[in-house]
Amino acid sequence: MGESAEPPVDEAAASFDRMAADYDTIWEFPWYAWLFTRLHVLILHNVIQPYAPRSILDVGCGTGIQSFFHAAFGAHVQGIDISPSMIRVARTKAAMPHADPITPMTMPGPLAFLRSYYHRIREHLHGADPPGVSPTFQIADARHLPFRDHTFDHVNCCGSVLSLVPEYGTVLTEIARVLKPGGTLFLEAEGRWNGDLFWTLADALSGGHLGYRMPWRRAIALVAPPLTAPVTIDYPFEDNCLKLTLFTRQSLQRYLQGLGLRTLKTWTIHSLTNLIPSPLLHRRNLPVAVLQLFRVLAYAEERIPLALPGCSLVFLARKEG
Repeated sequence: MGESAEPPVDEAAASFDRMAADYDTIWEFPWYAWLFTRLHVLILHNVIQPYAPRSILDVGCGTGIQSFFHAAFGAHVQGIDISPSMIRVARTKAAMPHADPITPMTMPGPLAFLRSYYHRIREHLHGADPPGVSPTFQIADARHLPFRDHTFDHVNCCGSVLSLVPEYGTVLTEIARVLKPGGTLFLEAEGRWNGDLFWTLADALSGGHLGYRMPWRRAIALVAPPLTAPVTIDYPFEDNCLKLTLFTRQSLQRYLQGLGLRTLKTWTIHSLTNLIPSPLLHRRNLPVAVLQLFRVLAYAEERIPLALPGCSLVFLARKEG
């Protein structure tokens, strides 16, 4: 698979630096609240319970959302991020005495239905090992991980980190290098085939009224062959336009396999919920009818036994050997 030669990683770091102080308020947006709720439930049932990894690397940890989650179940977690401000916030949280190790236990009022998921997680915490030490955090580039080969039992890489780095192959190679044989990887990346593809095309045809802000020629390129290959788009984010790679399930699985990482399970997030245009779900205050529809779609998305296309591709893989 080809990779872009353009390096907007510094632009991404600058964007996240600017939003670091308010990043944890991301839970107030339905889109992200559902994304991270689903990720935490999947991590609990498919990583923590069956494998109970003791040493974990959180690549692109941000303010430590998944780092603190794993630490609550007794793991020793090292978080890395290219954004100094994100790392500063994560370290501040780690230094707080008696801090709740799982940040989003109380969801904002309009998303009250998500509280039930965290009540279940708390029930599992009661029978878990004592919490490990607070996660440690350092500034580092995912393309050049500052760790020895075969260091970690598990690597967590969520928050679309892989999609934001043009040299995504280098990131995956580094992850495979620092994983112990038999170690596991939990990966979330942006998917190419999803409802937003339809909404982007509809938005381009309608003159941009839905908020996707993509010209028609660029939008139509998203459906051009080869259909199983990743594509790179210009993604408006904060004050920058970042390069964002959208993967297909087949392309990511082939890449992981080539690095000796065998795919165990895959999921998608924001498949049915993306029947609602994503810009609408990036708002704090939604009409009651939209919130009710969102709840129904989220409930169905979690339970439907089909591998639907979705905005987020999630992989659980294991290093062979």
